[in-house]
Amino acid sequence: MENLVPGRQCAECTVCCTVPTIDKPELQKAAGATCRHCNKGCDIYETRPGVCRTFFCGWRQLEIFGDEWRPDKCGVYAELETDIPDHMMSSIGISLTLIANPLKTVRQPWFVDFIVTGIRGGAPLFLAQPGPAGYKGAKVSLNTPDMARAASGSRGDVKQLLEKALKVLAGYSFKPHAMQYHGNDVSR
Repeated sequence: MENLVPGRQCAECTVCCTVPTIDKPELQKAAGATCRHCNKGCDIYETRPGVCRTFFCGWRQLEIFGDEWRPDKCGVYAELETDIPDHMMSSIGISLTLIANPLKTVRQPWFVDFIVTGIRGGAPLFLAQPGPAGYKGAKVSLNTPDMARAASGSRGDVKQLLEKALKVLAGYSFKPHAMQYHGNDVSR
């Protein structure tokens, strides 16, 4: 809790109750399936499992995301990413999962500006799209030589590369996620 942005609350945002896969011994939920306890908020909030108590999206953890980045408002679910390739020389990156209108989102100036700032700063950035319910999502690295060149120049070039990345994601062959744990599936 000490690593959260002060004053920021989830309020009526429940994106984390649907988008991610939860595959822990105490709780299982398929990606894209809404938790059965989610009804305009969490019905079991006071007694929710530890995996839910300790999880916070990137918007709750990082001040670089303004208030307008709340996932249910902007259509982007940001998460800290720890599976970073060694050549990126960082142990943490940011995955940006597009949960609303992906094409509209990547064309927004605020989104393009965030990508430009991150790429210029050397932050590992990933663009992601959820798969169908029960399937793994797809993601692509935005830290490419082409994106680095574009981030040093025209915002229009960055937007074109983001649209190209969307086409890659759209062509992805989503794979089912096989749960490791069983016994407490809260998927609805």
